[in-house]
Amino acid sequence: MAAAVLLAAIAAWLSQATLAVAAPDGPRIALVPVSAAALLIVVIAGASPIAVHRAGLSIAPFWLLAFIVLPWLPLPVPSAFLVWSGAIRRLIWVAVAVLVAAQAMPRARSLLRSTSIASLFSASPRLAAGVLAFVLFSWSAWEVSPSVPGGDEPHYLVIAQSLLLDGDLKIENNHRRGDYQSYYAGPLPPHYIQRGRNGEIYSIHAPGLAAVVAPAFFVGGYRGVVLFLLVLAACGGALAWHLAWLATRNAPAAWFGWAAVTVSATTIFHSFTVYPDGLGGLVALTGVWALFRAAAERTSGGTRLTPWLLHGAALALLPWLHSRFAVLAGTLGALVLLRLPLTKSPAAKAAAFLSIPAVSAMCWVGYFIAIYGRPDPSAPYGTSRDFSLAFIPGGLAGLLFDQRFGLIANAPVLIFGFVGLVMMMRQRSSSDVGAEAGVADRRLALELLFVLVPYLLTATSYAMWWAGWSAPARFANPAVLALAIPCAVAWLRLRDRAARTIAALSLALSAWLSFVLVSTDGGRLAYNTRETTALWLDWASRLVPLGEGMPVWYRGREAVFTRDVALWSAGMLAAYAVARALASSSILRDRTRYATAVAAMFMSSAMIALSIVWVLRGIDGASAAPAQLDFLRRVAVEPRAVALQLLPPRVLDRQQVPGMIRIESENRLASGGLGRNEQPLATFPSVPAGTYRVFLRTRGPGGWVIVGVGQDQFALRSTPLSFPPSAIDIDVPIDVRALVVRADEEARRTVRTVVLEPVAIANRSSTVTDRVARRAVRYDGATVFFLDEGAFPEPEAFWVGGARDASFVVQPASPASSIPVLLRNAPVENLVTLTSGQWKEALTMAPGEERQIEIPIAPGRTAALVTAASRSGFRPSETQPQSRDNRFLGVWLKVGGRDR
Repeated sequence: MAAAVLLAAIAAWLSQATLAVAAPDGPRIALVPVSAAALLIVVIAGASPIAVHRAGLSIAPFWLLAFIVLPWLPLPVPSAFLVWSGAIRRLIWVAVAVLVAAQAMPRARSLLRSTSIASLFSASPRLAAGVLAFVLFSWSAWEVSPSVPGGDEPHYLVIAQSLLLDGDLKIENNHRRGDYQSYYAGPLPPHYIQRGRNGEIYSIHAPGLAAVVAPAFFVGGYRGVVLFLLVLAACGGALAWHLAWLATRNAPAAWFGWAAVTVSATTIFHSFTVYPDGLGGLVALTGVWALFRAAAERTSGGTRLTPWLLHGAALALLPWLHSRFAVLAGTLGALVLLRLPLTKSPAAKAAAFLSIPAVSAMCWVGYFIAIYGRPDPSAPYGTSRDFSLAFIPGGLAGLLFDQRFGLIANAPVLIFGFVGLVMMMRQRSSSDVGAEAGVADRRLALELLFVLVPYLLTATSYAMWWAGWSAPARFANPAVLALAIPCAVAWLRLRDRAARTIAALSLALSAWLSFVLVSTDGGRLAYNTRETTALWLDWASRLVPLGEGMPVWYRGREAVFTRDVALWSAGMLAAYAVARALASSSILRDRTRYATAVAAMFMSSAMIALSIVWVLRGIDGASAAPAQLDFLRRVAVEPRAVALQLLPPRVLDRQQVPGMIRIESENRLASGGLGRNEQPLATFPSVPAGTYRVFLRTRGPGGWVIVGVGQDQFALRSTPLSFPPSAIDIDVPIDVRALVVRADEEARRTVRTVVLEPVAIANRSSTVTDRVARRAVRYDGATVFFLDEGAFPEPEAFWVGGARDASFVVQPASPASSIPVLLRNAPVENLVTLTSGQWKEALTMAPGEERQIEIPIAPGRTAALVTAASRSGFRPSETQPQSRDNRFLGVWLKVGGRDR
């Protein structure tokens, strides 16, 4: 007991600390909080094992906290140990909480049996499944806060607007009028490749989703569409539970199948995004429902035709949502027709089932003939053919296992869907298959495979199988809900102790992964690009390159990806084999002890797999820069913390620690990245306010180097590269999104390494704002750091947008009590307001009028936070015929002096 208490207290303290290295080859350094709040958390954590033990529960799960201590051992440790120094250590605490809570479940169930919640679950489990799904999806939508649709989403909404406003699918006028501006900021060019035969622009995207959501858009705009999609997704969750129950006739198995698909990141993110894949998954699931209905009517003798008419109507919608969904409609329709002869009145049912799809199919083909002149679903793509059978092997493996876009990689529990299919294949069909026995047999497994395999092959034949800017596995989403059935079968038929335990733990891991993707930074971690590793892995462990140790797909490197998938699979299978061997151990007879041992086994296996992949890729396991920047940010915000060095152990002077840090970035491309001309020499993200020096190690002189904030063309410093190069001093008065070092081609050829050394870190309380600068421009008399998108920087000055506010920080080139600013109004009457602290200036300006003002800088400050507001504005393209500038501009500001 004493050891568990001590371990929990230490783990709680270290979980609040920040670990980094002084330099890539330097010692580990740490910042450990000693505030009252931190110590209170330590006390609570230390008391937890005592409370658990007094409740009559096992304290075995607390031994998992030993993994949190591994990175802090005062001796040389493997790089894999350092994984647990990052945010992923929260997973360990979640595992402990889940294992402790699992012991209390029987007591909780007995207490809840008499409550209204329990009666809902027992009396109306389908309704409960739908309600729970709606709550989960709605919370996720709220957390992600999709106030502005992204990717292809606004283009589906433009089609809906064209249907509502014009009654047609011609979208050029809608884009020209800017109909999308009510939900999308900035210009939105139409998505098309091939014009119609009449010369008009029709969207490359299918019109089905737009037609379905058009009423919701008419009533509630974009938010109304999101709410409508959430309701449909909740219906999909309820239907998934129902079909899982029909397949197993077992409520716990149905709940496992429901949970497996509902908590997956793919299902969650596509429940509220305006893509056809979420609705496509629901419609495809109704086709699977038709197979169950046919099996039930075989024994019941039902003769109703209306359900079959509705099933046919649902499948008829699929090709209109996306052309690739025609594969789902065709395979499901064929399977239903094969089932119907076993029912009563098969001809009448088949006629009802086919009536609407027959008309829809003719209209669908006619749609392409009418618009493009040929009956070809690929006609909107013109001569472009971005699909090939050669893409399938890599695309299919990536769609399942790629760390950024993979279905199973982001929801490991779904592997049990494939396990369930194998189990169903081994179950012979029985003569009494029907409403009483269910249909979880070999035939159903073959039918699901007949639907899923052709669809996944079609989806992965696209060159861009990851579906562009979207959450993981968008193209696989229409197949996900159907996996609830084999997942439920797997839970029901898994008998050995190891497999059941692993299934439960994988469900908890999948739920935690989805929670991280949804709740962190507004859902940003779910949206990856194919040039980098998964964002959530970068977040999870800052001290080691976790993403470089897990399977990641890059075109041209499929063999490496396949090897890494095989290594990780072998590691997980080895852990399963050990778990099975431990199942018979007398020491681990207790269920909680055994589950704890299995969790520890898989965590250890993951560290081994990581280490092997790192070795094979030639990576030493160290990724110092992200952890170093985290350390500096913690220094800025944590006034009560002790700085330590772990090896050899010693206490450090907190003020001197920033000077020990050397943040190094080599001049090399990321795997699968963009060309050399498009990539900066180095990017240092989320740099806290302070003074820094940039050092470049070069092979010789030549070229220019530019240091700026963000990825645009503006600079804080621009200097020729000498040899040996001089240090470049940078002073940022607030936190910046990223310090970016760029170079021309001549300098790029000679720079070997870029090093950022902090000189001093500003305390957060001493800065003018805790907001982060998105970009910065150095003008003659001052540097301006822009905090939002309300301003448009230019080389000599900047515009504040019309009818907008813009916030920025002005830093004079030398200490001053104020900074002069020249204002030039747009060619319209305008009211311009500037605010800085207690100072405020409201100016009524005539068209083109200029004013000179002085913005004060508070005593003791080196910069001023300013908010500028412009009530009116103009578009240069509307007043100057030769201009193509469509920006809506309000007032022009030049800081540091008068215009020359």
